[in-house]
Amino acid sequence: MKTIFRPAISALICGLVLLAAGSGKAVAADDEAAKLKELERAMSAPGDGEPAKKKVRTRAIVFDNADSPAAANAPTPANEPAPAAVLDCANLPAGVKTNAVDFAIQFQVGSARISPASEATLGSIAKILALAPDRCVLVEGHTDATGSADKNMVLSRERAGSVVNHIVEKAGVDRKRLVPLGKGSSSPAAGLDPRDPLNRRVVFKVVAG
Repeated sequence: MKTIFRPAISALICGLVLLAAGSGKAVAADDEAAKLKELERAMSAPGDGEPAKKKVRTRAIVFDNADSPAAANAPTPANEPAPAAVLDCANLPAGVKTNAVDFAIQFQVGSARISPASEATLGSIAKILALAPDRCVLVEGHTDATGSADKNMVLSRERAGSVVNHIVEKAGVDRKRLVPLGKGSSSPAAGLDPRDPLNRRVVFKVVAG
């Protein structure tokens, strides 16, 4: 009896393991798709800039004598809008409002080299970032609390830089828009133990306005 049922039981266990693995991948894919949608909403959301100012109606002054001194000194109304402010993402004010979306970007162990498994995700992220070329994005690298805090800080900064370089080189996004920051283990995800591996993530913070 044992000989008869042992292969069947082994096959059943293997089947359950594969089913669980497949379910886990499906959940991860759904979670990533939801995060990409969230990032897209953050990029397309209106900024929090100043409200539009009302246009002031002015009367045109007409002189009979074109050589009048008053006519010579009269200001010429500007028909073109004022030039937009120069984008300076490297010097954002403290406490600037952002919309944050985190992604579990994978790297090689103890390295800032991006795993091939995350290249497709970064490609999708880059396409979304290109939707709004006037938006600044903070790219934060995070680690868990295992190991040296100083090394984690350096590693998180290097990983954030690798993500920025990848997006710039592979998708042509303007580097001036992306600001890499290393946070180490200083900001664990909400509800997680600081040592939880899920704290190893990259957070994209889209500046709201």
